Amino acid sequence: MISGNKTEDLKDAGEILYLPCSKLMDHPLHFDFYQQSHLEGLVTSIREADLLEPIIVCPHGDSYRILSGHYRIRAVRRLKWKQVLCRVVQCDDRLSAVIYCTSNLLTRGLSAMEEAYMISGLVSEESFTMTEIGKLWGHSKSWVSRRLSLLAHLDPKMRKEMEKGFLNPRVAQELARLPQGNDQERVLSIIKREHLGKDAAAELISWWLKAGENEREMVEKKSFSKAPEKIYGSDFLSKNVAKHLSDCIYLLTRLISILKEEKTIGWWPMNQYHSFKTTSIELDRVLKEQITAAGEG
Repeated sequence: MISGNKTEDLKDAGEILYLPCSKLMDHPLHFDFYQQSHLEGLVTSIREADLLEPIIVCPHGDSYRILSGHYRIRAVRRLKWKQVLCRVVQCDDRLSAVIYCTSNLLTRGLSAMEEAYMISGLVSEESFTMTEIGKLWGHSKSWVSRRLSLLAHLDPKMRKEMEKGFLNPRVAQELARLPQGNDQERVLSIIKREHLGKDAAAELISWWLKAGENEREMVEKKSFSKAPEKIYGSDFLSKNVAKHLSDCIYLLTRLISILKEEKTIGWWPMNQYHSFKTTSIELDRVLKEQITAAGEG
């Protein structure tokens, strides 16, 4: 097993040069889910301050395998960069897996499902033992076993959704609490329909595990806006609405930033903007009526 200090030394070594973005490929332990808010923030940062750290890669055939910097390479591709500064490290597949894992552990807060996916790859692709993986993560062999069990409880269809980047790994972790098969698929369809984040999905799954089949079918048929409070629960509704409002605030803040940078806004979709304003005014009116009625009650 490679020590942490040895891995850091290798990451700091190697030749630094510009490589074509088209020659950089994802590491096999990586899957295609990206937190869009973080990615967009990174795009803005690189646009304004350039790329502060090179992408760490290793040669792999006619291309290069990314060891650290998957988010950064996505960001520079969005900026239409043709080439990017890289640090090229010479290593075999097993060592590249160690560098990839340690880089992610140091730079990102991984979800339990992301860790499980990486650990599964280390076992199946590079023949790491659970003892070796435990030392790499700084945990026991039993901790590694528990992480692997998360994937075992996730339906194969859900796992494919996660691997393709269509399913947030933190939501997948919550889905693993449900029986494989129909339950996971049914709940995921509700999560997608209502655009639920991890916390709201966790609330829904906790409710689903306690609910009867008639209640479940009622929630599947009703849209979020029509579902009565007695089905979802006021706490669940409050958290879900708060999440949607936070998303709206983020998008509006981004729009304001874009507009401040533009000299002309001939492209602005006025019809949709008027509809947006009308809907906002109606929301405010209905909310004031509800608040007034609650005060009088």
